[in-house]
Amino acid sequence: MTDLIILRELNMGDVHQLYAIYSDKEAMKYRGSKPMETIEDAKDYVRNKEVKEKEVTTIRKGVELTKTKELIGSVMYRFSEKGTHEYEIGYSIGRQFWGQGLGKEIVKTMLKAIEAKNEIKDIVAWCNKENIASIKILEDVGFRRVHRIEHLNSYLYIKAKSKSRQKELNQ
Repeated sequence: MTDLIILRELNMGDVHQLYAIYSDKEAMKYRGSKPMETIEDAKDYVRNKEVKEKEVTTIRKGVELTKTKELIGSVMYRFSEKGTHEYEIGYSIGRQFWGQGLGKEIVKTMLKAIEAKNEIKDIVAWCNKENIASIKILEDVGFRRVHRIEHLNSYLYIKAKSKSRQKELNQ
């Protein structure tokens, strides 16, 4: 939590605002998923705020403005139950909130929450190659771009905590 935003549980009261954010084709052009088409898509999003598949858990939380209590977007944390101690993060906010420094506040808030867990070694984020604002945010908070060709339209960014990953990035 910062003075500007809070990360909180999503609930069914959020579906109309989630739909407004995630059905906006312009706002969604940088995401890996397609825009929402119906309010039912938003309900599914809330129902799936925590999903465990095999050994991987994905958690979604809402991003709320502290002063107005308005939901402006959501964040995603993904991690493996075994082994890697690597977290993947993602975030999206409504287009009307772009350019206000909120993206950086969101990422910093997410990092604080993750880094409080001592067992976490590395934090990763995928970013669309055309999303210049998010690329700048990730680089400003200490992520480094890694050359990997898993998603042709995206770059992989890593904030390395483990010594082996830091050494790998410095080569």
